Amino acid sequence: MTFRALIQILVAASLVTGCGFHLRGQLPLPEQLKVIAVSGTDGEFTEEMIDALETSGAQVVDEAEARALLDLYNVEFSRTVRTIDTRGKVTGYILRYEVSYRIVDDEGEELRDTSMAMQRDYNFDPEQVLQAEQEEESLREDMVGEMVQRIMRQLVTIAGLTIEAPSPGERA
Repeated sequence: MTFRALIQILVAASLVTGCGFHLRGQLPLPEQLKVIAVSGTDGEFTEEMIDALETSGAQVVDEAEARALLDLYNVEFSRTVRTIDTRGKVTGYILRYEVSYRIVDDEGEELRDTSMAMQRDYNFDPEQVLQAEQEEESLREDMVGEMVQRIMRQLVTIAGLTIEAPSPGERA
């Protein structure tokens, strides 16, 4: 590695740390959610949610052993046409991701029942179908990750805890 490359790396590192960037950390879950069961209609999303809970220190167990249940009862991904060209061919889509969930404690009391949705637009080139499919899959994966993080931030608030939103330029 040359001296110039080393200087560039050091400058880049100082700029990144100076702007407030930090990696996503664990979210402090309330005690009643530390031993939790998760059920869901979408296997991919349910697995991502379980991973996030375990990363935050929760123990994911069967419903019989749980102090709370996270029921992901509706997970929907949809794609609708956004734009078409003069020949009637699709040139853009809107991707929509919606999740409805409820939290029930071990006594059967519903702590939260809510739905969240997000959408992304993307341009579609009918001449590059493979690239468009890859872009759609990438957007979908990003939406899953973002939705999981949104739910995790909401779970933290169940016991009155709050997480500060990241300031501009900061990554959650």
